[in-house]
Order: sequence, then structure tokens, then C-alpha cells
Amino acid sequence: MKKKILVQLFLFSLFLFLSIFTYYKYFNKEFFDEELQNVKKTIPNKNLPLENLEKNLIIDLSYFSVDDEGNKYEITSEFGEIGPDDPDIILMTNVKATITIYNTDPIIITSNFAKYNVKNYDTNFKENILVKHADNKLNGENLDLSFQNNLMLMYNNIIYQNPDTKLFADKLEIDLITKDSKIIMNDKKSKIKIIRKN
Repeated sequence: MKKKILVQLFLFSLFLFLSIFTYYKYFNKEFFDEELQNVKKTIPNKNLPLENLEKNLIIDLSYFSVDDEGNKYEITSEFGEIGPDDPDIILMTNVKATITIYNTDPIIITSNFAKYNVKNYDTNFKENILVKHADNKLNGENLDLSFQNNLMLMYNNIIYQNPDTKLFADKLEIDLITKDSKIIMNDKKSKIKIIRKN
């Protein structure tokens, strides 16, 4: 009999503790306001509007998709915000994306910011972009992914590196399926700069 009463007291105490904790963690406005201020301090002010942050901010955001051929796309960000003009657009901060095309090494993309379309998965990355695929690395300031066209377009201050070569260009187009690429200079008179490593 005493054991039954002790178990009931323990369960009641646990329920009470969890109820109070849940209230303060998720429903207490003062707690939310304090957390929001901490988040605002960590978000770069220049690209993520903060006026509607209380309504639109998403922390530790992740999207994942797989197509009929088994190709996968996952994108995560430290912070996300629903686009002010289109609810299908998510503005992301501190972004990492992984593209896994069937039977190939994954392509990993990191950037400061991205604009992600939740309907067609198209993504526009910007600032401090790093793309890694096997032994290849790409740096640049802008990158557009179009899954409808299976195309990756990178532009502005592109530096490509592999163990043997370093290359500088203005634009780079890559077919995500075939891996065929096209390197372009904006000024047709300019030549692509290639440095061989020893």
C-alpha cells in the first residue's frame, strides 16, 4: 500500500514539474522575449530584417527531399525567416546544403545566406560560399541552384581548386547530373587564369 502511494506521489510530482517547466519554457512571454533578444544579437543585422522577427523566425531549420531517382537534397540553417512577400520563400542564415546525386560523392555547399523555395527547392546562396565535391573546392559570392534544370550557376569572384590546379573565373555552370561544366569570363577578351600547383 505504501509503495502504491509513493509511486502516485512521485508521478504527481513529476507531472507538476513538467507542467511548470513547459509553461516557463514555451508559454511565458518574458522567457520568449529574453530568448528573442539573444537570437537578435547573433543574427547579422544587414541581411535579415528584424521588424517581424517575433512572428517569422525559425531556429535550426532543416528541409530534406528525395526525387524518383534517389537523388537527395538537404538544406539546414541556423536561422530562417518566412519571406515577407511570399510564404514559399525562406530566408536563411548560416546555411549548409548537401546534394547527393545517385552513385556519386555528395556536393556540400556552405554560405552566409540563402533564399530557399519550399515548392521547387531552388536555392540562391550568397556571401562566403564554399562548395566541396571530392577533392574539388569552389569559392564565390553567389550561387543559384535550379533543380528543374539540374543546373548550378556560380558567379562573382570564383576560385576553383583541386590538388593540381587553381583557377579564377567570373562564372561557372555545372550540370548536376552529368557534371559537365562551362567556365565563363564576363569580358570575352579576358582569359581564365589557371595556376598549376607543383
